[in-house]
Amino acid sequence: MSKLVFRLRVTFEDVDDVVRVLDIGAKNTFRDFHNAIQAAIGFDGLKRASFYKTNDNWRPGEEFCTDPKPTAKAAGASELGKFIDDPHQKFLYVYDEEGGNWHLRAEVMKLFMAEAGKEYPSMFKSTGIAPKQFVNPKTIIDDPSAKLFKEADSLIDGLTDDLNDDDEEEEEEKDDFNLFGDQVDESEIDESQINDGAPE
Repeated sequence: MSKLVFRLRVTFEDVDDVVRVLDIGAKNTFRDFHNAIQAAIGFDGLKRASFYKTNDNWRPGEEFCTDPKPTAKAAGASELGKFIDDPHQKFLYVYDEEGGNWHLRAEVMKLFMAEAGKEYPSMFKSTGIAPKQFVNPKTIIDDPSAKLFKEADSLIDGLTDDLNDDDEEEEEEKDDFNLFGDQVDESEIDESQINDGAPE
């Protein structure tokens, strides 16, 4: 068994400051790599995923898919080491293309010998909090409890809006009763009504 291990840096295409560094054995398959990424970012791993071997500009080429696909190699039967021919080999990882359509990038950082007794794949480093996985709106509607919570949120939002409207009306009423405003125009004052001294 090959004792070579690749260290790959995995990042989201559209999310900054989230990095996962994974160690993958040369004999590990792309499906193993897929499972490691899913565990590292906290997704469910239930949807279809594809890896694309890319050039330096991230242009996708050969595809490795977790589900049977005529135009792709089987991810579970393709060992990672056989498809890395560049010390900085890059892969594009696409998960749940029809739903969340998550795009991540993986790039080889280094190659080293496996530690005795250590299992691979393994996570070497984790930085930042991964985004929450996409939830299909239809699933929310079909789930009675989720629907109930959604209705409760709408009701609370409605009450909050009503309270805000009441506050605005009160402010308007205050403005109506503020006859003199912040400033008084002295030219409008009837001097005959001003008491210059003590009453006679």
